[in-house]
Order: sequence, then structure tokens, then C-alpha cells
Amino acid sequence: MTTILIIDDSKLSRTMTKRALSEAGYETVEADNGRVGLQMLKEHQPDCITLDLLMPEMDGQQVLAAMRDEGIGIPVVVVTANIQEDVRKECLALGAFDVINKPNMRGEEFVAVIANALLSAGE
Repeated sequence: MTTILIIDDSKLSRTMTKRALSEAGYETVEADNGRVGLQMLKEHQPDCITLDLLMPEMDGQQVLAAMRDEGIGIPVVVVTANIQEDVRKECLALGAFDVINKPNMRGEEFVAVIANALLSAGE
């Protein structure tokens, strides 16, 4: 089964993301900050990651940079309330597959982005 790692400090966001992914047939694991997310990445070897940017301990950009530095090529979909274009460009430059705006995220569209990310990785 395809596993998606959800890294987000908001319990509500994780719950909503998990629901959408579970309904689409994906297995999920969760982390409430970037540092825990990197540990979960190594333990669970997910097929894709959804990543918030603003989190305690280690933010999303730091997670993306750590993954790049360690040569981890798992597709990452950044899901954030930060809609600034420079932040989007930075995330894409750090290796994110796509950046989705949280307030505008809809279940079907979100799952389609995840499916495309998985296809890009050969899943």
C-alpha cells in the first residue's frame, strides 16, 4: 500500500489531510513537527510527504533542505497558508513537487496533486 507521511503541527490539518488521503486509499503516518517528520521518514520510508511550512523545532524549508542534503528524493507536496510567491519559489527550488495553499485546498484537487507526485516518482 502507498504510504503518505503528513508533517504538520496542526492536529486539525493532519486530521483533514489524513481523511482525504485515507478516502483515496492511501495509508498515512503523521508527525507534528519537522524534526519528528525526518525521523518518521527514515522509519516508515513513505512514498510521498505532505509538509507544512510554519512549525516549531524545524520548519518546512529546513525539512526540504535536509532531504536535499541527504539525497532523499521522495516527492513532497507543501501545504501551507503562506501564499507569498517567493516562499513558493524557494520550496520548489529546494525540491518540493508542488505548493498548495491550505485555505484553497479541496479534497479531490489535493488527492490529484498527490497522485501526480507519486506518478512523477514512478509509483
